[in-house]
Amino acid sequence: MQATNRTTYAAVPFLIFGIILITAFFLKYFEPMLPDVLRSWADHLSIALIVAVVIGLTYEYTSHLFREEILKNLLHDSQEQVYQALRAYNVLTPVEVFRLLKEIASQINQTPTLLYPARPESDEYTFTESMEFFDTLVKMRTKEIIEILSTWIEPNSHKNLKYLASDFIGKYQLTEIAEELRRQAEPILHAGDLSEADRGWVLNYIWAYSRCEKPMYKILGDIMRTTSDHEIEKWILFLPVQIQSIEIATMVNDYLERDTIIADDNLLLVIQAVAALHRAQVVDGVAMLKKFSQRFGPHHQEDVERIWRNYALVPEELKGIFLQS
Repeated sequence: MQATNRTTYAAVPFLIFGIILITAFFLKYFEPMLPDVLRSWADHLSIALIVAVVIGLTYEYTSHLFREEILKNLLHDSQEQVYQALRAYNVLTPVEVFRLLKEIASQINQTPTLLYPARPESDEYTFTESMEFFDTLVKMRTKEIIEILSTWIEPNSHKNLKYLASDFIGKYQLTEIAEELRRQAEPILHAGDLSEADRGWVLNYIWAYSRCEKPMYKILGDIMRTTSDHEIEKWILFLPVQIQSIEIATMVNDYLERDTIIADDNLLLVIQAVAALHRAQVVDGVAMLKKFSQRFGPHHQEDVERIWRNYALVPEELKGIFLQS
């Protein structure tokens, strides 16, 4: 319908010139029948109209050719861009991309992760700080990526592949294969003998599954409230530094409400977690630390001000907060 309208509008100038030309011929035809006074006027007018039509038609035709050339060039450029995009799309299929990731992850000693920052005092490193490419790829080719990741989380897979796969599953909430993560990780976790080699991928499996469940982080929150494993607490307490959400903030709050004693190094992680959540405006960190000030001692006052300063926050908000504990 739009193309028909454009065609109609393009024909309007030629229609007008046609009417003018008919008028000129009409005057020329009836000129001998007119009185002498009007005959000269009609002669000049008809010639002027014919000249105007010739000039107008020439201009319109030239403009038409010019516009057509511009459109051809634009069409060619567009076709080239589409061709290049399709070419890149065909090369960078999920199979090719994840094959490359698999080769890299399987051959290095460090554990690749999608989350930033990577955990300090560990062998983790952030695989990429820009996720735009993967955001688009997962959105457009979800089914293929799920099929690939399902092979990465097989029991005999390399631990780096397990970790990276669970990062993808958790980050993009690929619920179709989340249950398999729980099925593998829970028995190992509940056995109570979590080795250092397995701790990373097992806890990451639990985290990824927990991001896919409803309500989010239910299982992870339960573990946080009940575990007595110092290293598990430490692992979970670093999550707020990487991901800021109200569900994570609730986990930290529930952790501080426990009756058990919290190790001093984990209390420092709590302060860091609250600072990250406060900076992201997820929670009022000052109010949370004041609420649980009895958990901390005067020796934490300098730590809380230092951590607050590291997060570009105002340490004066916390002046003397733990000195009265």
